[in-house]
Amino acid sequence: MASSSTVTDLWNEINEALRDLPKFQNEHVPGVSDEDIKQLESKLQIQLPKDIREVIKIHNGRKHIEFGLSFRSPTTDLLPISEWLPYEVENEDFSYCLFQCLVNKKYANANKNLEEDAQEHFKAFREADNKITEKFRSLPCELLIIGQGMDDYAEQYILSIRSGKIYVAVHNIPEWQLIGTFKDWVKKSLPYIKQQYKEIKTE
Repeated sequence: MASSSTVTDLWNEINEALRDLPKFQNEHVPGVSDEDIKQLESKLQIQLPKDIREVIKIHNGRKHIEFGLSFRSPTTDLLPISEWLPYEVENEDFSYCLFQCLVNKKYANANKNLEEDAQEHFKAFREADNKITEKFRSLPCELLIIGQGMDDYAEQYILSIRSGKIYVAVHNIPEWQLIGTFKDWVKKSLPYIKQQYKEIKTE
């Protein structure tokens, strides 16, 4: 598990990479309290992975920045916890597509880890002949929408409650890419920032 000091260093690293682009930083965004986290967990009947708790205690997410760029930075793409939603029930069309792809082994773009991370919903989906049913809807949240991308591909970030892994869902392809941990998200976003620095600076 990442310590709070490690998570602080990661936030600082990405904010430093955006030092001349304050619009895309989140240094001004405060963290959430333990009580805020308890309320979210009670509302959704989940327990957040410890790493993610540390992440949002330092900086909560921010309101969505409009489309046009694609550097997948948690300073811009992580939503406030008040906007986190269960993927399986709040996102029916996209989740149906995901589970269909998991069923059909010909789809190589459905990440293999997702079957394990959403195993109860996947089991219910298979038992109902690949349909979303009331039983499916009634299961506890396993995949949680925690972010929204800025580009034109309807990207969403989904968190596995089971493993703590973060995925990016590119819905109009369809595709689900494993990002990994929050640290992985930060590290993978830095090259995007570097590649698009000039373009971002004109925004």
